[in-house]
Amino acid sequence: MERHPKNFWSPCAAHCLDLMLEDIGKLEWVKSIVERAKNISKFIYNHALVLSIMRQYTGQKELARPGITRFASNFLTLKSLIKSKAALRRMFVGEEWTSSSYATTTAGIDVVNCIFDEPGFWTPCGETVQVTEPLVVLLRVVDGEKPSMGYIYEGMDRAKEAIRSIYAGDEDKYGPIWEIIDRRWQNQLHRPIHAAAYYLNPAFRFRDDFKADEEVLSGLYTVVQKLCTDGTASSTTLQLDKYNNREGAIFSSSMCIEARTQL
Repeated sequence: MERHPKNFWSPCAAHCLDLMLEDIGKLEWVKSIVERAKNISKFIYNHALVLSIMRQYTGQKELARPGITRFASNFLTLKSLIKSKAALRRMFVGEEWTSSSYATTTAGIDVVNCIFDEPGFWTPCGETVQVTEPLVVLLRVVDGEKPSMGYIYEGMDRAKEAIRSIYAGDEDKYGPIWEIIDRRWQNQLHRPIHAAAYYLNPAFRFRDDFKADEEVLSGLYTVVQKLCTDGTASSTTLQLDKYNNREGAIFSSSMCIEARTQL
């Protein structure tokens, strides 16, 4: 950036989101659930007979879900377990399992106890999936083929609001998750160009819930000032006015309006 003043540097968004998931995974209650889920998955996949029985009951669906990143995989596996909950419960009371030698092992008994532990395992498992799902969704966006710079800022806001709604606005519950997200966002990932890209993305700019707060406008004008060092700042500002007011053929035509959320 020192050699090329008009360039912006930004860390890898996918890596930063993965670190957010890692930090959430370090919360004691989340860590406990992830470990129990791993034990279930390892036990099933480490024994061919048990794996065969599981696939029979789940209709050949797998429990282990490879994700975009290491920590995303943990939470996708939790989601797969929830989807297969009924099948797993049928499996562990079925004759194929109860007549097997694994049913009397310590590891097998521990897995069965976990599968039938509604308040101790399944309830917090569902909560963990709900809390992490918004970040996993955003991770897919930033790691996809579509250019994602114009979606990161809004995506982070949407993810946080989704997490708050899970806890019905109870700050004591969503607060620790927000702190983890904000720490990585503010100290590592966020740059002015994210706010500017949000402002200049017509898919968001012309929505009723668009928010041009101080942080967004500051990011926008920081980018304009950085790029317009040749006396073009004033003409750029005029173009922004046309953009905001949807003036001219570029911003007001039906074709361009339709393309706002498609391109």
